[in-house]
Amino acid sequence: MKNMINLSIIAAATFISAHAFAASFNDFDTDSDGYISQKEAKASNTLTQLFDRLDADGDGKISLKEFKALDSEK
Repeated sequence: MKNMINLSIIAAATFISAHAFAASFNDFDTDSDGYISQKEAKASNTLTQLFDRLDADGDGKISLKEFKALDSEK
């Protein structure tokens, strides 16, 4: 099961555009609260589509740790 999850994360990373990774976390975190909300994620179609997968703890927002974790899986 863990391998399937890791493969899903790698697949998701593959589909994220170079622009999404080039943009820093702070570019998406427009209210500077330390999280990317669903509203803020709408700045990127790809980030919006992957929001639930990136929100690993299910709290409805993407933390810097969650954002960086996807990049490290590439």
